[in-house]
Amino acid sequence: MKTVLLEDILTAMKIRPNERQKGKRIQTVTNRRFEINHHTLYFRWHDREVPVKKIKNYKDVFIVTETPFANMERLKPEQIIMVKDLEESFFTFTWYYRHLFNIPVVAITGTCGKSTTKEMLKHILKEKYNVQATKSSKNADYYNLPYLMGIDEDTDVAVFETAISKRGDMTKSCKYFYPTIGIITMIDVDHTDKIRSFDDYLAEKAKIMEGMNNEATLILNIDDPYLSSLDTSKFKGEIITFGKHEDADFKIMEYQHKSSGMTFSIEYKRSKYKGFIPGMGEHNVYNAVTSLVAAAILGVDLHYALKRLSTFHHMRSHFEIIEGRNQITVVDDTWKSNPASLRKGLETLSRIALPNQRKIAVLGRMASLGKYADEEYEKAGLLLGNLGIDVLITKGFIAKDFVKPAIEAGIDPDSVYHFSDADEMKKFFDSFLLPDDIVYFKTGGDDPDFEDVIDYLRS
Repeated sequence: MKTVLLEDILTAMKIRPNERQKGKRIQTVTNRRFEINHHTLYFRWHDREVPVKKIKNYKDVFIVTETPFANMERLKPEQIIMVKDLEESFFTFTWYYRHLFNIPVVAITGTCGKSTTKEMLKHILKEKYNVQATKSSKNADYYNLPYLMGIDEDTDVAVFETAISKRGDMTKSCKYFYPTIGIITMIDVDHTDKIRSFDDYLAEKAKIMEGMNNEATLILNIDDPYLSSLDTSKFKGEIITFGKHEDADFKIMEYQHKSSGMTFSIEYKRSKYKGFIPGMGEHNVYNAVTSLVAAAILGVDLHYALKRLSTFHHMRSHFEIIEGRNQITVVDDTWKSNPASLRKGLETLSRIALPNQRKIAVLGRMASLGKYADEEYEKAGLLLGNLGIDVLITKGFIAKDFVKPAIEAGIDPDSVYHFSDADEMKKFFDSFLLPDDIVYFKTGGDDPDFEDVIDYLRS
């Protein structure tokens, strides 16, 4: 965080600082009590208890609150900043801090591909630029303030994921970051447990345009049917598209699966570029091209960006191919499971499996589908059969919903198994697996049993 004066923050919040508040340096801004330290501005959300005893041990701690709190009288009056609307004051601060820096900020959203695209773009940039970015897949709302505070005088560019799980999430995320480049990777059913309608889910993602004040640059996947029909009539900035479609600005010409990744070629402004990306699947090519589009907008030479991508280290548990014991291949794709990511994972599994390999799918539940759950489990089950998956293993009660449509689509009922815990699965695999089997793991339930079994099967 850049050190700022309390009086400047208060002035931005339209509060007149008193004499005892002037000249005070703020080095930490937080809404988490355990982060309070010297020179801290603490926003007190939800009438939480204030650790007054702890605060008295620190120099220059100031609390922004809209209600009194216990033992408030033990603090100095100038430490208490009483406001009428805490949320309005908080987002006035985020606006003020974000606009201290005239830097490009990339916001990435979409059902799948956010984290990988972000990591690829960060990898392209980090050799020459100081990049502030979302860590791994940690993109929930409560990370946004620390990510914003991570921007300082040395930051050249910021790259953030703007995920949603409920209405209002996109608008709030943009009120932290005020992106200058927005990316929507692709859209499919997800988080419809809290956003009940898919149309509402799509509309929530589309609010990234409002978050950019309908200006700046928007990057869209032209091949995605939902994004190609997105209403962009109010967007006055530049729209750049990517995909296989003839009209794409960055056109994916071809791609091939290799033993260690994907080769691909793109066309941009009548020039053709060839690249390689570690990691399997068409979806990885799309993620790579998305990162290249953003890098080009940021002024990075495409030849350099492609060279950087070739050294990218694929993300853990994102279709991660692992050498298993007894000559089996393990695929760890347990980072998440929604209809789109499961479909792409199974399709990639089907493409890379050799004729002599049994394709074994070990599936846990898909998460956050709401009223669309029955339909999406049926689609996934039918896909399992249509792709020729040889063995289906489900874990957990909800995952049983894959079974009936999978059998209807052609999977042998005698090749379907169900387990409740890791120990059962380990014992089964000890006697069942054969050399050259390829075993694909996918779950959306944060299930530690999957990690346990994958580790058990490692070489």
